[in-house]
Amino acid sequence: MIAADEYPRYIQYLRTRPEFIDFSDEEMNILMNNMKVKDFHKGQELFDQTDERSRFYFVVSGLVRAERTDESDEFTFYTYIKQNLAFPYRGMFTDQYYPYTARAMTDIEIIYFPMATFEHLLQKNTDSIVKVVQEMGSIISESEDQIQRMVTSSAKQRVIQALKIFEINLGEPLRCGRSYIPYPITVKELATMSGTTRETAGQIVKQLAAQKLLSYEHKEFRFEKAFFKDDLA
Repeated sequence: MIAADEYPRYIQYLRTRPEFIDFSDEEMNILMNNMKVKDFHKGQELFDQTDERSRFYFVVSGLVRAERTDESDEFTFYTYIKQNLAFPYRGMFTDQYYPYTARAMTDIEIIYFPMATFEHLLQKNTDSIVKVVQEMGSIISESEDQIQRMVTSSAKQRVIQALKIFEINLGEPLRCGRSYIPYPITVKELATMSGTTRETAGQIVKQLAAQKLLSYEHKEFRFEKAFFKDDLA
């Protein structure tokens, strides 16, 4: 746990983020008096899908995976939350329980507040709640797009689409239309995301690398411009 005398530095950092930029000094002080800053190790669970929705989180550094299982326990939907993003937005003001399980994909540093405190401040701040509603809309749109991309019987296409989703959500630009993912992504994680075996995912990555569409070294993906063509098969 980070010492409380460090909290003003984190509050100044939060002031630069869209979710918090419209809060007054008084409102930010309320958050500071109720916040915690904590490190989690890779693999640690922040909360379970069945837990009471008691905290609102902000990722200072690292990567979080959200896992949502449907009522039949037959389908699991995965999304990834990178640094400088907050969660969970889904269920805000309405749900009693978290909408998914959140797990640290890397070592992470997290700021969190009581959900009730954050929601109370939002209700009094029109500008902030508008930004939150916009973020919720963006998340819904991205989720729908992800589902559409992954609806295919072709294992190769699912792996390709999973890689494109990783790049869209986590990628950073390089020169000449290239990009890379600044977080370690294992072949096992790619297989989980694409609903294939580790062996299948690994073989497809090797094929794409042989075609010079991407490179994969030390768990880092780098993508060539040609990888993003719509007719990639």
